[in-house]
Amino acid sequence: MTALTPNNLKEDIDGLISELIGKGVCDDANFSAIRSYGHQSEVTFSGSEHISIALSDIEYSDIYSELANKRSYNMKLIDGALIQLMYRIDDNELIQHRLSFYPSPNLLPFQDDPDSYMRDELFLEIVQRRIVPFPLRFDFDARDGVHVDVTHPKSHLTLGDVKGCRIPISAPLTPRWFVEFILRNFYQTNTHDFVSDLPRHRIEFPMSITANEKKLMHMVVPY
Repeated sequence: MTALTPNNLKEDIDGLISELIGKGVCDDANFSAIRSYGHQSEVTFSGSEHISIALSDIEYSDIYSELANKRSYNMKLIDGALIQLMYRIDDNELIQHRLSFYPSPNLLPFQDDPDSYMRDELFLEIVQRRIVPFPLRFDFDARDGVHVDVTHPKSHLTLGDVKGCRIPISAPLTPRWFVEFILRNFYQTNTHDFVSDLPRHRIEFPMSITANEKKLMHMVVPY
């Protein structure tokens, strides 16, 4: 496996972005950027300064519109969904990540020009599978004072931005695992395979789940 460095994480993310553009599933993208603060580095993207809107107590459609209008994402997919990948590293050790998926609540491009999309087999096949759009987020935080056993696992999944929804995850997610999770569960179809030829796994994170958290229903990151 490749060593964990900001440059290696950036290469992983940018490689995945290029792959999804090539597959026709990504319409717009901000390639990743590295920002350094002393011995800490963030692997982030242009527009990440606007992500705090997602924590606001406003309608999801307004949150999505703000993020989309400000281009606060790594990738905007063919159906309007937004993908954000942010990592923070301290001396080549992962201390935080925020990996988010924001589906489009209205699919306005399709509504504005349905005839052109009716001719786009890939778009139509994906849109027909979408029923109720809701955001999801994989968080990891190893900073002192943040983790609370069972209540606030270091690595967890939040569904629908529901406060208090923290499903334990066995380990942090690499960019490759996160992108595969989104594609496999929300975009894979009988005629379009987006997963089998994704770039290979190069980075691996150590387990972070506790013994008590393993006793709960949880998700496991494969090794």
